[in-house]
Amino acid sequence: MSVRFRPPVPNETTGFLSRGAEKTRFLFYAVKIFSCCLLLSLAIFFRSEWNKNGTRQQTGGDVARIQTRKGKKGTTYTATVRLKGHPPIARTFDRMAMARDWAREVEAAIKAKRYNDPRRADITLDQALERYEINVSSTKATTTQAREKWCMKVLRERLGKETLLPEITPSMVAAYRDERMQEVSAYSVRLELALLSHLFRKAKKEWELPVENPVNDIERPAPPPGRTHFLKEKEMQDLLAQCRARSNPLLYPYVLVLLHTAMRPGEAAALRCGQIDIDRRTIDLQLTKNKDYRRVQLTEAAAEALRPLVKNRKDDDLVFMTDRQATGYAAIIPSQVFRESFNEAKKAAGLPWLHMHDLRHTAASWMLMRGVDMRTLAEILGHRTLQMVRRYTHLLDEHKRAAVDRIGDLGIKGTF
Repeated sequence: MSVRFRPPVPNETTGFLSRGAEKTRFLFYAVKIFSCCLLLSLAIFFRSEWNKNGTRQQTGGDVARIQTRKGKKGTTYTATVRLKGHPPIARTFDRMAMARDWAREVEAAIKAKRYNDPRRADITLDQALERYEINVSSTKATTTQAREKWCMKVLRERLGKETLLPEITPSMVAAYRDERMQEVSAYSVRLELALLSHLFRKAKKEWELPVENPVNDIERPAPPPGRTHFLKEKEMQDLLAQCRARSNPLLYPYVLVLLHTAMRPGEAAALRCGQIDIDRRTIDLQLTKNKDYRRVQLTEAAAEALRPLVKNRKDDDLVFMTDRQATGYAAIIPSQVFRESFNEAKKAAGLPWLHMHDLRHTAASWMLMRGVDMRTLAEILGHRTLQMVRRYTHLLDEHKRAAVDRIGDLGIKGTF
């Protein structure tokens, strides 16, 4: 049976309390006030303890859990942000104020839909390159695919295929650059860095991964001067004579077509009969390096050289190769089928420095020397701008001197 303590009641007759009753009433209210103070103190104490060991602190209108841990190295504060529709995000600080500020900023960023969680970039270099190869490289020309596949192999070996993308820093890329510069040309290093840079741009913009491009913060090797050697008339004659003497009967018409059309070696080697119109003297190239359709005009000599090769053949038949030859590495770089015989011919002609692509430069240079304007030449070569065509102009010194000599008597012999 519970007994409730009641305060004394005044005497009904006098209306006053007795002396004993006054003391009792005083003690009653004193105990009541003390109890309230005690409960309030306990509430404040327990709230403080809860805050220290995992409380919810107000951070800019929302709540974040900040947990205090005391260890041998000192006290740390772990802030955990939880918002509906987002996974929990936690970070540890040495100061409570830093934890609160971080939580406030993260909450504001999440609500503004501008927070990039670094954990979403938990993707390795190997996984990123594999995705890049499937989605990006596969859309490029076969020769470019082969080159990028080699670049990816080197990047995996040197940077570590298990390295996470956010862990690839500018200093790591700079060290990679310096190491590769000791092994390969500046051109090769630039290609590798260009692929790595494009990978990070894709990862950030299209894959929406919170990563920064480390290649942007380093200096790339200076581009080497482009190779623009071209043959003189006697050298072309010697080369074609040696091509006729080779055991491969297709080498001569192949080299002649390169010299008379300025086509890329791979474009010519992969030609099919249906692309060639002998009567109109044209070749239609559907798949080019820059993915643009291009119609190539043939000289009479080139058309006659191709005529017996396409006569009575199906449109799908390869002109310079058999289907059996167009496999393996030759399927990626078709000009490889002529590599051995071409090397023999150029050495026999006294041109060991000659590259197969130099035949394209030769055709372009001779067209310029014979009066073809630069815009027309750019269209013939398949260049979108005149910048690539200007590289040939410095080779035409002799032609320029002959042009200047036409006014060599100005003011001297009274021409005007």
